[in-house]
Amino acid sequence: MNSKNYNIVDGFNTIAPAYDLANDAMTLGLHRLWRRSLCKKALKLSPKDSQILDVATGTGDVILGLFSDRSDIHVTGIDASEGMLNIAREKFKSKAHLFQKNIKLLLADGLSLPFLDNTFHTVTVCWGIRNMRPYSGALREIKRVLKPGGSVIILESGRPEFKFIRSLYNSYSKILPFIGEKISKYKPAYQFYKASVDVFPSGKQFVAELYDAGFINANYETLGASIVYLYSAQKATC
Repeated sequence: MNSKNYNIVDGFNTIAPAYDLANDAMTLGLHRLWRRSLCKKALKLSPKDSQILDVATGTGDVILGLFSDRSDIHVTGIDASEGMLNIAREKFKSKAHLFQKNIKLLLADGLSLPFLDNTFHTVTVCWGIRNMRPYSGALREIKRVLKPGGSVIILESGRPEFKFIRSLYNSYSKILPFIGEKISKYKPAYQFYKASVDVFPSGKQFVAELYDAGFINANYETLGASIVYLYSAQKATC
């Protein structure tokens, strides 16, 4: 497929009802453990009564993960897909009804965040930064809305660092679009996923992007045999 002609928002609106099930199938449920790592790190870096922004919140699983450990936080989730947000709203009715007063969901673009400068203590992005082009524009927006000293935590897929794992991943990734199509009935979304991961500047390259955007203390760790990367960085205090 030609990823330049693919409409990301339309794709997510189409696959929204099957999104969670497809993720379970394609990762054998491991995406839940990887997301849990993001949530734990974000909460560790967030002071009491924090304002947290979840960019590309999707079906709301990061927000649910954050509230599973902390009830003092206030979380705003934004996504460009109304279909994904609708799934999140339904989830919150049954799984987060005690915390709904502390949750806001907004239809918004990660490249133009509708918030004042220095608003949030922490920003999370889970499998979303790869879809925001240019990445540098999204990172600058995140930095703008972070409070001085605040942190950004990003979970994203990437090409494995080790040659042997990369070879196995390349073979497996070729069947992902077929798994996605079987569950969602919409293959282009998963073809785009594979194509976008193949060109994403993961690992040290993405850490360089964080520094170029003005962040400090940028670093990463690998999860899942280095097919998933957990990044963190900080906005300077002055």
